[in-house]
Amino acid sequence: MQLDDLNAMHKKMACVRFIAEISLIANCKPTDFELALTIIADLTNSEPRNEDSDGLFYSAN
Repeated sequence: MQLDDLNAMHKKMACVRFIAEISLIANCKPTDFELALTIIADLTNSEPRNEDSDGLFYSAN
């Protein structure tokens, strides 16, 4: 496995963990929780993004 592939997998797993933790902590409604699980499922089944699409995000620091 290439380093770029590992970085992409790490980013994807960080997103999955973030969505899961927020949805559990937030005490959301069942429909919102279902939406969070759908987003997680979509993330895990998606193709890795290229680095150009990372321009959408920015540092929160």
